[in-house]
Amino acid sequence: MAETEPDATNSAETIKSMLGQLITNQYLDSSDFNGVSAAQLVDALKDFPADVEELITELVAEGSVYANFGHEMVNAHIIGFPHQDAVANQAEVLRRGGVSSAVLYPTREALAAVSAGDRYPGAPYSASLALGHAQLESVFFRADVLGRYRDDPRYDYTLDIGGEIHAREGTPHDTYLKTFSIGFDRDALSDEIVVGVPLRYLHDLSPSEQSYWKSFEHDRQDWMLHPDWVRPHLMGEFPEQVSPYTGILMEMRAVNEICDAIGYPELFRTLYDEQNRPTDYGYLILPTRRELSNFIEQLNKLLIDNLNQKFFSRASIALTEARRDSAGTTYEGQRGTLNMLIEWMERTVTHDPSGWVPAAAEVLREVRKARSDAAHRVRENEYDPVAWSEQRRLVVGSYRAVQTARQLLQSHPRAVTVDVPEELEYGKVWPF
Repeated sequence: MAETEPDATNSAETIKSMLGQLITNQYLDSSDFNGVSAAQLVDALKDFPADVEELITELVAEGSVYANFGHEMVNAHIIGFPHQDAVANQAEVLRRGGVSSAVLYPTREALAAVSAGDRYPGAPYSASLALGHAQLESVFFRADVLGRYRDDPRYDYTLDIGGEIHAREGTPHDTYLKTFSIGFDRDALSDEIVVGVPLRYLHDLSPSEQSYWKSFEHDRQDWMLHPDWVRPHLMGEFPEQVSPYTGILMEMRAVNEICDAIGYPELFRTLYDEQNRPTDYGYLILPTRRELSNFIEQLNKLLIDNLNQKFFSRASIALTEARRDSAGTTYEGQRGTLNMLIEWMERTVTHDPSGWVPAAAEVLREVRKARSDAAHRVRENEYDPVAWSEQRRLVVGSYRAVQTARQLLQSHPRAVTVDVPEELEYGKVWPF
């Protein structure tokens, strides 16, 4: 019996199936879940007995392959955001006159069909990427996931609008989380803080670390990333403002620079930046009275215990005051630096219709009192969601207090030589 020629349709289907497998394998075997250039693929298969570009277009229409033109984010070589559906993607292909300028990826359906996630046992976020989830798709966690790193000196840990974690050299743990964002509820009445991390960065964690993070996944995933984390990390734009935590540190630096310019001793004895920023100085990761107390203690150390008596001496503020002991004897006792700061502000201000100086005095006295109260009692580790809003109120009020001190100093004629950062000059500081 004579052999028959293979059916052309079957041959094309075989080539199309091979193309789908090639695109899938390229995605899974690449170092960073990358796609394959359609132009390069067509050129490499130019001797095939079929129109490869046409077959790829059919795969797009069938929902087996996704054509990325960089139309959703600039870098077409990664899937930053979730795929369009097959109908919308096919329309994009037609609009561009074909797939030749696209980077090709397997769709989530194609990856699920080959159980791509099984390549990453025990690593749930790597498995999600293998299954076609977008690299910048964020997962939200309860903020207390960070406690393990904040409280362990073997990790370098920062937390502000965004954060970073990595294990110090010689530490047996290989944790490295390049970046993450503070997340907020879309409901403006909620003060809860969460942590949002794109899948791409979770993929950098070891399987055991991924499993640890998985156990802290929030039961809701509809949170909002901080807008000034989104701008530089997802949109390639500059942030617009700074957090009130960073704003305080920037104001302290500006205050000392103005002191130098006008010939006064610096108001703050120590300045803090990213290298020596206190670990507890940032958003609460648990709304407990103990966490809030620790934060207030840091705020007191930064703003009140850190005040320089030499500044007040130069400003002709009395450093001592008459006091009586229990026997009724009068003696000269050392004044507190907070009282001296408040006296200096009240003496310096000439026009304060908004009451910034009284407001500054009130919030700083509250910080000092709260710190003193905590120092004289056993801390109750009570869980209290109100702690988040209390912290927000105190940190914003404290920022305004340091801002007020800077603005009073800035009225000095010689202060014009100091360039105050734009964020401070125009109040580009977030209220949360």
